[in-house]
Formats: sequence, C-alpha cells, structure tokens
Amino acid sequence: MPISAESHPLSPEQAATFDQVLRDDPQYREKLDTAVATGGKRLFAAHFNGKRVAIALIEETQPRLDWVVVHPATRGRGVGRDFLRLIGQRLGETLILPDHCG
Repeated sequence: MPISAESHPLSPEQAATFDQVLRDDPQYREKLDTAVATGGKRLFAAHFNGKRVAIALIEETQPRLDWVVVHPATRGRGVGRDFLRLIGQRLGETLILPDHCG
C-alpha cells in the first residue's frame, strides 16, 4: 500500500480532520486535543489515494514518536511501519520509538 507522509499544522481545524481516522480510538482524539492546547508536538498524517489513513504526533524538539494511530480499515497492511519510516525520512533522522514499541 503506497502511502505518503506529510506534516500538518497542529491546530483545532487540523485536529477535526482526523475524526475518521480516530473514530475507534477516542482516547487518542483526547490526546490530540490536549496536544493542540499545550503545543510542543508535530503532527504528521499518512495519505493513501488522497485520504488520511494514519496520524502521528512527534515531539517538537526531538525525533521521538509520542503516538501513532492507523485507520481501522487499513490496519494489518504495513501502513504504520511505512508511515513511521516515511516520517523519519521527512525529518532526516531516525525516529525514536517509545520503549513499549522496541
């Protein structure tokens, strides 16, 4: 599944555009709203055929993944793995994963 990764502004308007991706994960919608309110994060989206299929928050000052969610319809197809690889490429450095992912 060829996807692209793009950085987006961390704003209430952008957060609302991820409702479909986060529909089965309301706790991450709350985390996204908190990130919008407090800042300090970078927002990335994975796109496939013009649609958003994943979202990730990265620490602002380092290439550390805070969390990632893949749309329920695209899980199990390697989207998350490819998305994280593409984010690292866009950042120009290796993405640091949380301890529970390693």
